[in-house]
Amino acid sequence: MEMLLDVAIISLALALMGVSYLAYRKSHLRATLYLTLAFLLFAFKKIVEISAESRVIKHEVGVIVDFLEVLVLLLFLLALWKR
Repeated sequence: MEMLLDVAIISLALALMGVSYLAYRKSHLRATLYLTLAFLLFAFKKIVEISAESRVIKHEVGVIVDFLEVLVLLLFLLALWKR
């Protein structure tokens, strides 16, 4: 069940990234570009977490995951601020 939720999270993040990229191409608003990057990083963060849990990555990734979370939140903040 947990793996199904992980796949759903990654799929939703990538779909939202695609929608926000299409919005950026249509409007050229910088805020939508920030959203595109935020959703991409969010999907990447989840992939890193899954890889660490399944032992594909042998190193501790806690700092990397936390750093990616901060980047995602900063991009969301920039998207709201620039809007």
